[in-house]
Amino acid sequence: MKVIRIDYLNIPEDLPESSCCIGFFDGLHTGHQALLENCIKVAKEKNVKSGLITFDPDPWEIFFPDRACRHITTLEDRIYLASAMQIEVMYVITFSKDFAALDVDAFHLLLHKMNVSFITCGFDFKYASKNSGNVKSLQSQDYFNVSVIDSVNSKNEKISSSRIEPLIQSGKIDLANELLGYMYSIEGSIEHGFKRGSTLLNFPTANLGANPDYLVPSSGVYAGFVCVNDTLYGSMINVGNNPTFENKKVSIEAHIFDFDQDIYDQRVRFFFLKKTRNEIRFDGFEALKKQLQSDILTCKKVILQDSKYVTKTASLWDKKVFEFK
Repeated sequence: MKVIRIDYLNIPEDLPESSCCIGFFDGLHTGHQALLENCIKVAKEKNVKSGLITFDPDPWEIFFPDRACRHITTLEDRIYLASAMQIEVMYVITFSKDFAALDVDAFHLLLHKMNVSFITCGFDFKYASKNSGNVKSLQSQDYFNVSVIDSVNSKNEKISSSRIEPLIQSGKIDLANELLGYMYSIEGSIEHGFKRGSTLLNFPTANLGANPDYLVPSSGVYAGFVCVNDTLYGSMINVGNNPTFENKKVSIEAHIFDFDQDIYDQRVRFFFLKKTRNEIRFDGFEALKKQLQSDILTCKKVILQDSKYVTKTASLWDKKVFEFK
């Protein structure tokens, strides 16, 4: 997939004719995927390129710079996932207050200059200055054709990034994954921790120095995977302060099953499948160690039972799954 950065004041003149979907697309969830599927279908029918138009940075970061802005996916993730979903060109429009001030007609002209001949959007798409543009105004222009996708629902409620975010933050990862269509993940580097897992408990863990752009699930134990290079390794993931040791900083660490590689300072991705219990305080090492042994068995059972999203995620990210004992 080709990625093209767009400055709205300087549009390249040689852009290919395209059928594009447009939006921020955080998560590229199953609702978004309906837009991508229509966009690609039209592109094949009209023999043009399939494209995705998104924005960077997040508009919220421009208008509310003092608020912490966390995401389901980073721009890098969205680029990767869009490519895996068969999008051919990704246009990343630089978002600024000046760009946000464009009126409806100027926004239409921008898309025309980008050689967009077909647009796919959601039924509630808003654009231009103060969100003055909507589906009706988009359909009223003469530069390109417009396809509108109705609400994609789950349990009679629209699937949206704003619906998925609190599910992740409250630890309802299995429900979030259902709406995403794949396992939620966080990327970062493996860093040195307190080494209590390997020295005191004989449960070595990989400590994730997570990219701060991601949403962090609530404290607790999760069944999931750690992706090292091109392989997904089944894991027990803990998020929290480790109350038995009274840590002050929230940590994200994983005990990787049947794994003995040195991965310090390596870029990895933690995939979350399902929360198995909340974080609790134990009276001493032996009680904690006994619970961890039970947690490992629970996590392995969950992974084997919930193979649907494991298979989907491995295929989407083009990874193989290591079969643990």
